[in-house]
Amino acid sequence: MGTRNLTCAVVDGKYKVAQYGQWDGYPSGQGATALQFLLTMDRENFITKLRAARFANDEDLDSIQAELEAAESGSSRGMMAEGGKYQQFSRDRGASILNIVAEAEPGILLKDRLSFAADSLFCEWAYVVDFDKGTFEVFQGFNEAPVPEGERFHGATSDDPSPGYYPVRLVKTYQLDALPTHEQFLADVEQQDEE
Repeated sequence: MGTRNLTCAVVDGKYKVAQYGQWDGYPSGQGATALQFLLTMDRENFITKLRAARFANDEDLDSIQAELEAAESGSSRGMMAEGGKYQQFSRDRGASILNIVAEAEPGILLKDRLSFAADSLFCEWAYVVDFDKGTFEVFQGFNEAPVPEGERFHGATSDDPSPGYYPVRLVKTYQLDALPTHEQFLADVEQQDEE
């Protein structure tokens, strides 16, 4: 289902992952994918990979685009497909970007889509893993009220804002050392959604 979403990871005060996802952004979809990763990850290894990751700059993106355009018909799609050389740039990855980073060689290039959180008409859900705070945070879209000062996305701006909508709002925070079961996660977030 086309429920747009954002998956982020923070370490050393920096966003190292800010992945746009086109599909299944609900907690039962990308939220559950992120939670499952966090429940089973090798934290030390993942943090090492996060620290080495970087956002692609314009030169990187131009080079990748040129490679995709030069590829034989059909093979460029394969490079963006799951398991492909540039799978991390596909809108289809969503929260599975966490696994991709964990399994990649150090220094993986990623696309920075952090500004997507600023327009909650389109960003329906966001999931943030913050290793500095030791938290897993869940945010919901369709927010028609200003985000409180001090909240993660307070002051975030979009290049093309939707009138009357603000950044995604925080609905639940978990400690990484006390993550819920999948069932509890869904019950918690669904309860918040109804309030």
